[in-house]
Parts: sequence; C-alpha cells; structure tokens
Amino acid sequence: MKSKERRDFRGIPANAMLLPVEIILIILLTLIVILVFEVNHSSNKLSDLMENFGICQQETMSMQAGINTLSETASSFVQSPVLEDGSTNIGPMSAFAQELGRDRQGPQIAERFHGYDVSDEVKAYIDHAAETTVIMRQTLDHAVALVTSVYPLPPIPALSAIPDFPLTAEELAMPDEARVGLARKLLGGDYAQLKHAVAEDVGSCGALLQRDFSRAADETRQHIASLRMSLWIVIVGIIGILLLVFIMLHFWIVRPLRKHVEDINADLSTNQMSGIREMRVLVSAYNEQLNRRSRLESILRSAAETDALTGLPNRYSLEHNMLETGEDGGSMAVLMFDVNYLKQTNDSKGHLAGDKLIRTAGECIHECFGDNCYRLGGDEFAAVVRGCSEEEVKSRLDRFALVQERENISVSVGYAYAAQTDEDSFKQLLNKADRCMYREKKQIHMLISEASR
Repeated sequence: MKSKERRDFRGIPANAMLLPVEIILIILLTLIVILVFEVNHSSNKLSDLMENFGICQQETMSMQAGINTLSETASSFVQSPVLEDGSTNIGPMSAFAQELGRDRQGPQIAERFHGYDVSDEVKAYIDHAAETTVIMRQTLDHAVALVTSVYPLPPIPALSAIPDFPLTAEELAMPDEARVGLARKLLGGDYAQLKHAVAEDVGSCGALLQRDFSRAADETRQHIASLRMSLWIVIVGIIGILLLVFIMLHFWIVRPLRKHVEDINADLSTNQMSGIREMRVLVSAYNEQLNRRSRLESILRSAAETDALTGLPNRYSLEHNMLETGEDGGSMAVLMFDVNYLKQTNDSKGHLAGDKLIRTAGECIHECFGDNCYRLGGDEFAAVVRGCSEEEVKSRLDRFALVQERENISVSVGYAYAAQTDEDSFKQLLNKADRCMYREKKQIHMLISEASR
C-alpha cells in the first residue's frame, strides 16, 4: 500500500521534464523564424506578381490605344484635309505627331515585353500585334503622304515628328482627287481588318496574362496559407508546451492548495482529483458535505416555491416572477382563477373531495395555460401567458371552458392583456385580471341566489 502511494505521488522530476522541453522549444522557435521569413518572401513574390501583371496589362492596352489614336487622327485628316475657310486641317495631324512622340508604339512595347517575366505564348501574341501595328503605321504614313502631297502641312515644330513617306512616280502623276481617294481607300476595309487583328492579339494576350497571373497568384496564396497554418500550429505547440510545463510545476501542491483555499472560502465545491492523497480525501469529505447541504437547500427551496397539494408554483414563485416580467417588453396576458363551489364541496363531501376539486382545477388550468400557472392559496389560481395575441388568450379560455365541462367543475376566470409590457405592467394586469375574475364570480353567486329562491 505504501509503495502504491509513493508511486501515485512521485511525480515527474524537473530535470527530466525541462531538458526535452528546452530542446523542443528551440526547434519550434527556429521553425517560427524560418516560416516567418518564408511568409514574407512569398508575400513579396505575390506583390511582385501583381505589379508585373498590372504593368503588362497596361502595356498591352497602351499598344492598342496608341495605334487607335494614330488611326483616328490620320483618318480624320484624310477624310477632312481642309477646313471650311480653306486652311489645312492641322489639328488631327498635331495629335498624330504628338502620339508618334510617345513611347507606346508596337515595336517599343514588344521590345520591353521581352524583359518581363511572362510566358513565350504571351510574347508571341505581343510580337504579332507589334508586327501588325508596323504595317498599320506604314499604311497610315502612306495615306497621310498622299493627302499632304495635295494639301501640304505648314512647316511648324508641332508637326516635325511626322515622317516623310516616299510616293511612287505613278502616285505623284495622279490627279489630286485620285491621290486623296487612294489615301481613303488605304484606310478602308483592309486597314479595318488590321485593326481587328491587333485587337484580337491584345485581347488574347490580356486573357493569357490573366490566366497565368491567376494561376501563379493562387499557387502563391495557397503556399502562404499553408505557411501561416504551419506557423499557427507551431505557435500553438509552443503555447501548449509552456502550459504543460506550468501545469507540471504547480499541479501537485501550490496550485491545488491555493485553489482549494479559494473555493472553501467562497463556499464552493472544489476539485478532489488534484493534489496529494490526503488533500484529496479531505476535499472529498468537504465536497460530500457541500453536496448534502446543496441537496437539502434544493429540497427546502422546492418546498418553499411549490404548492404541495397541486404541485404548481405558489404565490412566492409568482412574486418572484413579477420581478423578472416586463424585461423583454413583449405581449403578456395575466389570468386569475377562483374555484367555484369549494365551500359547498367541503361542507357536503368533506375536505378530501375539496382537495380533489382544487387539484382538478389546477390540472385544468395547467393543461390550458402552460407552465406559468400558480396556486395563490385556497381556491385562487393565476396564470401568465407571454408572447401571445389576445385572440390566442380567448381561444385558450374557450378551451378551458370545454375542459371544465369535461371535468365537471366550475372556475371563475378573469384576464387582462397588454401588447407591450414594462416592469410596472405586471401588477396592473394582475389587479385588472383579479377585478374581472371577481365580477364573474359575483355574477355566478347572483345566479346561484336567484336559482335558490
């Protein structure tokens, strides 16, 4: 027996516990440093992906926007080379020259794209689009040159960026109207197909960029989520180990003794499965005495709050209910009951029959109005119905009348209803219901008196 007790209370040596804990903590802290570094690295990678995707998308849109601007300004000039006052329409060509000065021409963007971290498929679409824009530029320069050979542009610096496109001898020999017509023809259906081809290449490039970015971003986010989950697991592991160390150091004497003293001073049950054996025996005896006292208090409380004859809550319970009623502010009905002919039953059949009549009345009231029914004493009962409509209360009263007929009893009843309640409503409803009940009781007595004449 003694050896068994020594085995029970021997515990774990501190050195045997702390050394492996220290090693595990060092490993876990190293893992935390590695995981934090990897999370930051992956987050930076995701930021770089987003930045690269935004730049690439902007570049593709710039290519299309640039060639569209050149097309619109050149077409505007070719269609209307002179204004109404006979002067040359240099406005579109100024915008044309300004666009040429920007660094978003097809070959420029294609060259930059080869320095971005994108797939070969994306670069192929950009290269094809750039080649198409070169053809479109040549067509635009050709058309502009044909028109300016008829309507020369003034020598101003704003137009200096417009290149000189060499015309053939055959084109120079054409009449003015024929050269303008040829320029407009160059910007016709074939040119529109080139614009459409650029739009398709740019759209395909954008879709591929979105696909590649989404795939890479999803993989990076999943990797970050895994790293964060691992980091949380390691952190929880460290917390668990620290908690285990604390428990092991304080479990046998310091912590249980302090807890037992606090619980006993607070008159509470305490944990009898902690501490040394003698402490457990003492705590077990204390808990047993506390449980006995608690059971006795429960019996006394039940006896104080319950009517012994009917088993319903008594007037004390109703008064306690009055303190809590009205906090929710909902609807409520209060009903008062008085058993008729109780005195006649006691006088003619004895008090046992009278007690049976009271019990039957209580059962009928509980059956129709639920758990919040009370015997106030003698032949008086009360019921409280919350969260109901007045129609529902009347329906329950109709049912109560049928139950009275079934049990062959007579009970006077009065009720008061409020759609909204507060802390003062209960007493008011109770007084109103009591007055209504006594009016009905008085009417029954008057009927009895008239019948006995």
